[in-house]
Amino acid sequence: MRVRRILIGIVWLLQAGFLSARAQQLTAVASVDSTSYLVGDWITVHVDLKHPKGATFQPELPDTLGPFIVVNRLPFTPADEGRTSTGFVVAKYDSGTATLPSVRYLCTIPGDTTIRTVETAPLTLSVHTLAIDTSKGIKDLKPPLTVPYTLEEILTATAVVLAVALLLFFGYRYYRKRMQRSGKHVYVPPPRQAHVIALEELGLLKERKLWQQGKIKEYYSAVTEIVRRYFENRYGIPALEETTDEIIGGLQRVPVRQQVLQEMEKVLRRADLVKFAKHQPALSEHEEMMTVAYAVVEMTKAVQPQPTPAGETEGGTHVGS
Repeated sequence: MRVRRILIGIVWLLQAGFLSARAQQLTAVASVDSTSYLVGDWITVHVDLKHPKGATFQPELPDTLGPFIVVNRLPFTPADEGRTSTGFVVAKYDSGTATLPSVRYLCTIPGDTTIRTVETAPLTLSVHTLAIDTSKGIKDLKPPLTVPYTLEEILTATAVVLAVALLLFFGYRYYRKRMQRSGKHVYVPPPRQAHVIALEELGLLKERKLWQQGKIKEYYSAVTEIVRRYFENRYGIPALEETTDEIIGGLQRVPVRQQVLQEMEKVLRRADLVKFAKHQPALSEHEEMMTVAYAVVEMTKAVQPQPTPAGETEGGTHVGS
């Protein structure tokens, strides 16, 4: 019985010594890549754990370690049977020298129900701001970035510009028509008499011989455009923008003879048939078109008053010296 107790004591002592030796193999060493960092830098703390074979760890790592904020926790990576690498990332958002406290790891060893602990040593780190050279002017750290336009942005901008242009165009036309209906059309007389300009244009058109070259539609359009422009310059009627009915209605409000209205309507109606109804006039009608245009201009041209010769009175009496 006594021998048995002695044997049990020896076994217990051997086991305790073995576990103590294994526990002495448990260490944790923390290290960093540098001791000087900028404010806000992420600082990686490497932890090297030495341990008996098969040991497992559980870190006691809060969200803050003193003045440092824990940004990330690194996984446990076995290096060999008795060594494991892990770590964590911290940051500090004010400058100065500060101590990173020790971090505790809980360890469980196979065959031992005791939960052991191991701690890293504290680390002293220096966190500082950028050095400012007050002798130089303030400038950007990087130049402004130029963002290229996308196809969608280009198409959108083009559509907006076109829409605004169309609104302005139709708004201007509406304004002019409204002013014309209200009798507030502003007429700017030509620098020369209207009939002089019209007769010159008809003469140039006649020399081009358009209908002789088969350009019938172009010929009739040119004749009516000259006549329209003539009445616009002569009477202030916006004939270039009006229909045939609107032009005839406008001429009825100015002092022109009935014959002029009839001839003018003949010219405009025939041109409308050629331009819009593909009418093919006879050869005699081509010449008549030009003849009527000349006649309309001659019958409605403004007559300049003749100046009274010097030395005569209104009744023709000569005044002598």
